[in-house]
Amino acid sequence: MDELKNLLKSSEVHSVQTGTKIYDVVKFMAEKSVGIVPVLDGDKLVGVFSERDLVKRIIAVDKDVKETLVDEVMSTNLVIAKINESSAEALAKMKEAKTRHILVIDGEKLVGVLSMRDLLEVDLLQCKTTVEVLNNYIYSK
Repeated sequence: MDELKNLLKSSEVHSVQTGTKIYDVVKFMAEKSVGIVPVLDGDKLVGVFSERDLVKRIIAVDKDVKETLVDEVMSTNLVIAKINESSAEALAKMKEAKTRHILVIDGEKLVGVLSMRDLLEVDLLQCKTTVEVLNNYIYSK
C-alpha cells in the first residue's frame, strides 16, 4: 500500500494556534472547508478541534463561542501516523481509535491531515486493480 507521503494532497496544513476563540476557529474551518483543524502552540502540535468537538463541547453545554478558547475544548488524545507509514497502518490506527482523521507527522513536524475517505479511496483503487488482474488471469485461458 502507498506510504502516507504519497497521499498528502498539498503541503498546506490548515491549523489554528492555542488561544484562538472558538468563533474564529469555526469561521476558519468554514472558510477552508475542513471538518477538523490541528491546534498548535507555536510549531508544536497540542490538540485538534473538530465539528464533533463543537457540537459536544460547545453547543451541547451552552458555552459562549465568542469567549471560549480552543485550548479549553480541543481533543488532546491524538491519533498520529508517521509520514513513511502505509495507508493500511494508518487505517488500522484509525479503526482502533474510532476516529475519522489522522494527523501525519514527519519527525516532529505536522505535515498533513488525512481523512478516512482519503484512505478508503486508496484501498478501493487497490481492490479494483486486484479484481482487474484476477479477471484478466481467469479469462485469458
